[in-house]
Amino acid sequence: MGSAALFAAGGNAVKALFGLGFQPLALAQLRIAWAFAFLLISLSVAGRPLLRIRPTELPGLLIFGTLGVAGVQLAYYLAIARLNIAVALLVQYLGLVAITAWERYRRQQAVPVNVWSALALVLVGAFFTVGAYQPSLLRLNLPGIGFGLAAAVLLAFYMLRASALLARLNTWTILVYAFGAGTLMWTAYDLVMRPSLPSQVWVWFAMALVGLFGTLVAHGLFVLALRTIRPSRAGIVATAEPVIAGLIAFLLFRDGLEPLQLLGAAVVVCGIVLVQMGGEGAVAPTPAYQ
Repeated sequence: MGSAALFAAGGNAVKALFGLGFQPLALAQLRIAWAFAFLLISLSVAGRPLLRIRPTELPGLLIFGTLGVAGVQLAYYLAIARLNIAVALLVQYLGLVAITAWERYRRQQAVPVNVWSALALVLVGAFFTVGAYQPSLLRLNLPGIGFGLAAAVLLAFYMLRASALLARLNTWTILVYAFGAGTLMWTAYDLVMRPSLPSQVWVWFAMALVGLFGTLVAHGLFVLALRTIRPSRAGIVATAEPVIAGLIAFLLFRDGLEPLQLLGAAVVVCGIVLVQMGGEGAVAPTPAYQ
């Protein structure tokens, strides 16, 4: 829930910058670069042993960072460039179905009925919370839907792969290499596409805050959560993000919510409560290949 709250706060901050004309792709790379810089400096000063890994771990961490961290963000921003952000977010949440099915059929882990029921509730609730029921949002945009589905697949990869890496690596070790790989990916993108990055100092400062709290701490809390609850449950709880984001938008920007959106938010909360009913015991280490 703490992770969802920080992601929601960071999303509102970035949304405000979007409204001022700043490009999504430029802001996406700034938040990852700042998160990497903060974590690298922190570990260099106070946690150098966490920077040491076996050479055999490096390829897996680079793939995780490129696809699971930067890749999700890139696919999502490409989706919202073609779709309404509400629809893009809803399509991305379909990745939760893949996560739950993977646990059941690939990892051979029992998935209780309350988890499947909670998954159905949060998906239905998210549909109404983000306002995806509005007719104006239902125009089909195949490239946008494609990028949204790519984001869903990459989100599932992020959660499942993180839970596997946690069986043998420290949370902050995983993230520093993941953010580093994401930063390298965006650097390569800049060299090829030559985008225009913001020139205003205050924007860099704002993105530094988003990078610290809305990216580094948010990802850190989520990966820490995966040490105690399975990806399916963590993903369901994470759907609190649009609910919290809507509350922040109302308090700060006076963005009103329609009755159906409020109903959807209540359904999401019910799903989150339901998934916590019934214990699952300790989370067993997941083999790396799974």
